[in-house]
Amino acid sequence: MKRILSLLLILAMLLGAIGTAAAEEENPWAGLDLSEYKEINMIIPGNKPGAFDEIMGMVNDRMKELINTKVNIDFVSYADFGTKLSLFLNGDDYDLVYGAYWFNFGDYVNNGAYTGFDWDFVETYMPMTAKTQAPTSWREMKFGDLYYGITNSINTLSANGVWTRQSTLDKYGFKAEDIKTGEDLEKFMDAIAADTAETGVYVFNPQGTYPLDTTYWFTYKNHMMDVNVGTANWLVWQYNTGKEFSTEDLKWFAETDEYRAFCLKMAEFYKKGYFPASVISNETMVDDNFYAGTSAITFGIPTSYDSLVQNLQDDTPVFLNCLWDDECVLRHGNYFVYCIGFPPASKANMSRAATALDVMKNDPIINRLLVFGIEGRHYNLSEDGKYYTLGPEASEYPYFAIGNNAALQHDSDPRQALNPAIAEYQEMYEAAEVPSDIFPVNGFNYQCNYEAELSAVTALFNEYRFSFSFGIFGDQTEAKLDEFIKQCKAIGIDDIVNDYRTQLDAFIAESK
Repeated sequence: MKRILSLLLILAMLLGAIGTAAAEEENPWAGLDLSEYKEINMIIPGNKPGAFDEIMGMVNDRMKELINTKVNIDFVSYADFGTKLSLFLNGDDYDLVYGAYWFNFGDYVNNGAYTGFDWDFVETYMPMTAKTQAPTSWREMKFGDLYYGITNSINTLSANGVWTRQSTLDKYGFKAEDIKTGEDLEKFMDAIAADTAETGVYVFNPQGTYPLDTTYWFTYKNHMMDVNVGTANWLVWQYNTGKEFSTEDLKWFAETDEYRAFCLKMAEFYKKGYFPASVISNETMVDDNFYAGTSAITFGIPTSYDSLVQNLQDDTPVFLNCLWDDECVLRHGNYFVYCIGFPPASKANMSRAATALDVMKNDPIINRLLVFGIEGRHYNLSEDGKYYTLGPEASEYPYFAIGNNAALQHDSDPRQALNPAIAEYQEMYEAAEVPSDIFPVNGFNYQCNYEAELSAVTALFNEYRFSFSFGIFGDQTEAKLDEFIKQCKAIGIDDIVNDYRTQLDAFIAESK
């Protein structure tokens, strides 16, 4: 009898183990203690899509089923997000907060505004992200011995051109095929600017924090690759000189002849009326102004075509491939463009917040809803599942609405099926790829030994940058640039740059 009971007990244990294994295979998070219901609050920049509440309701039904958790996502405009980020990080309202290098992510990390975590934490509370995330993306998020965020796991390759409307080209007697260079583009922009007083349409009508120095007239035009782009210790390297990369050839952006020429060019553009006089105080995004017809051009990549078609409706978007020349090359950069991190106040919920993010990134149903929307309405898949096209209600849930800013995308995601009219440009860009080790900085995180000095330089940079970007200083541009450089020198920018070079040299040596 005892033997029979023992056999029955063993059988029950085996069946229990099999059942548990099956449950964990179906639900990778079943082994975690999720008995307590929790709500996780997340904040990202951008505009709330029209179909978001419906989609989030579907997402949360499944989130509750999988991990007994509800996720609340708040959207804040890009303009407000930059100015209020410190409040989001220092308060106790949010458990998951967006980060980006142009929002001074490294400075926030060094000042303790994001909470670090180790690999054990990832494997425990983000088991699927530990398996699926691109390995190099973790290196990009590591400061010292800890990680401080989770990036997108997508690294696409494309290049910017200029988008305009067919009606605008027709109005001023231009053809897309005739606008092949930056100089050709200026002729087109001059014609638009000469008419602005009558039409109310500006050449370029962006928000006052638009990073115009990263689009064409500075780095792109001069064949530069850069690190820490858009930050106070931004460094550039010219790749078309025939010389192999050396850290000694990295230059602080503000001291280059090319940046001076950029500032003067923007002053010329401002004087011509390319931008609204009140551009610095503008808060509306340039794409929204382009859709509304008050901005004649916007910058973007070929894959923006379908989205532009959806938003323009009564006009045809035209891609001007005028920023590309025979010396231009592309390389896959860091996975870290955007990330999601944990603010200090989230510690009580940090493990659950991590698991919620893991689910959003890796559960096939939830991830597809959040990144693409509802199939048949917001997108359509090809038969092989490798490509997508926009659905009839795509404008209610644009592809980049949340997936991009919430670090939810993957290299394995379906790719957009490009319109044949612009597919040739994307193919040309991809054909110009060079190895990343031509500029071996991927994964490098600068651990500044001059924090006080860097903070002071950053404050100056934030004070001057967008006035330079839009030519606000006019005839005083060169004097203001000299003033900015002199003040940064006095604070210690040279020490910061040399410190950066030293650490990057060590990083490159260790990577070989």
